Amino acid sequence: MTFPYQAFAKEKMPALLADLKALIAIDSVRNMDLATPEFPVGPGPVKALEQFLAYGRRDGFQTENIDNYTGTITFGQGDQELGVAVHVDVVPPDEGWSQDPFKPYVKNDRVYGRGASDNKGPALAAYYALLALKEAGFKPRKKITLIIGTDEETDWVGMKYYLKKRPAPDWVFSPDSSFPIVTGQAGLAVLKTSFTGEEADGGLVLESFSAGQATNMVPAAATAVVSGRGIAAAAAAYPAFLAKNGLTGQAESQADRLTLTLEGVSAHASIPWAGKNGACLLASFLKDFAFAGRAKAFLTFAGESELNDFYGERIGIANTDPEMGRSINCPAVFRYQKSGAAYIKSDIRYSRGSSPEKMCQQLSERFGAFCQTAFQPYEDFEKPHFVPESDPFVQTLLGVYEKQTGQAGKTIISAGANYGRFFKNGVGYGPAFPGSQDYAHAIDESVSLAELEQSLAIYAEAIYELTK
Repeated sequence: MTFPYQAFAKEKMPALLADLKALIAIDSVRNMDLATPEFPVGPGPVKALEQFLAYGRRDGFQTENIDNYTGTITFGQGDQELGVAVHVDVVPPDEGWSQDPFKPYVKNDRVYGRGASDNKGPALAAYYALLALKEAGFKPRKKITLIIGTDEETDWVGMKYYLKKRPAPDWVFSPDSSFPIVTGQAGLAVLKTSFTGEEADGGLVLESFSAGQATNMVPAAATAVVSGRGIAAAAAAYPAFLAKNGLTGQAESQADRLTLTLEGVSAHASIPWAGKNGACLLASFLKDFAFAGRAKAFLTFAGESELNDFYGERIGIANTDPEMGRSINCPAVFRYQKSGAAYIKSDIRYSRGSSPEKMCQQLSERFGAFCQTAFQPYEDFEKPHFVPESDPFVQTLLGVYEKQTGQAGKTIISAGANYGRFFKNGVGYGPAFPGSQDYAHAIDESVSLAELEQSLAIYAEAIYELTK
């Protein structure tokens, strides 16, 4: 049996677009300030989960909300199970959006809004692929479960909870990655470097420094408050620094304080070179002024050692694996308070041969005189993940991609993270096509309608081939 997959996709796009707009309109950023036993990561992600499950009920699928942590939409029966793992939570929208990030709109065949590409659009492409097969009368020989997570962008509590309550599917693909297929994912680590030493007055005093909200994003906006002798010189020099580096920002003097703001460019932590790290750039301006003590160490580390150190070479954690490639470093959350906390949290995508313990030791050996580095506890799924290219599951997905696109398929090792890493036979499968621009986590995030349509066709044929 064969199906007209591309015709399926074209037919379903108007309904998909309407559902996507409604889903984007829900602010599903995790909010632990509003977390309760009923809303484990805040009400927003749960509202988005319920919206998605409502689509499934509307279309006649069996659905389940698993304690507001995850949800499932199931189709078919069998002793074996194919999982399709998606998520409805989104990263916080940084400043600088052209329009409200939760008021979706279409322009030049693209849908704009937070979550359009990561992951609400691709999640609905997979859902509509399943719906098209159901409506065409397909009877799968395996159980198919669309698993909808609520906390993929932060601590992954939704998927961890799901695996406590339900058995793992035999195979899983996650439409939250790249085509042709992602069979390997780098290890995930968050390192926190805390700055020690005494406050000192070198002429200028760093009252505060702040940038970044989530560790998996390049921070765009950064703010520093400075006091002391010499703030006039810093304010006078700032416009030339901004102009030289093609940046926007402001220097505002009030009483004895100078507030400096800088707007960089956000990007996903797995591709930090695609952004402009506002914190590192602002620190690079300040580090050469008359600071001393702990502030001087903080600014020099952030503005010199960390600036554009995408592979951790200057901070001493660089590592390369023959199959998985290089480790990637993204300093993401910066906090400094005079006589208070002073730290940088970095998102590290590390290849085989490294580990959080090893990296902390390397940083201690190089910078231990003025800072200490620790890592957040990690679990097995955060270690490097790899599925062999020879696996029949991988070969089936590659074959579908090649048939649908006419392009040769190949396996990819990714620094990005998706739900595939939770499962022994778990991979990333689209939606980003080779050569296309990835707008995940970016200001004015968007997704191509044409690429969503093509993804839908690929997912429909992949589900059919894996479960027929």
